[in-house]
Amino acid sequence: MLDKHMKYPQWQKPYLAALMEVKHEELGAKVAAAEAAVSQRTRELATTAWDIDEHLALRDAASSLHVLKSKPAER
Repeated sequence: MLDKHMKYPQWQKPYLAALMEVKHEELGAKVAAAEAAVSQRTRELATTAWDIDEHLALRDAASSLHVLKSKPAER
C-alpha cells in the first residue's frame, strides 16, 4: 500500500518500519534491518551511476537511524 508512494521502497520500507516502531524491545532489530538496507543501497550506488536525490535521502536516513538508535528508552 505505501510502496506506491515510496520513491525507493527497497530501503525505505525497513527505514519507515524502524521510525514507526513504538515498542522499545523491537526497535533495535528494526533499526538494524534499516541500517543494513541503507548500507547495502549505499554500496550499490558507489558502483553505479547514482541519483543525487537518493544519495541525499540515504544520508538523511542514516543520520536519523543513528539518532534513533542512540536515544534512550522513555519510561
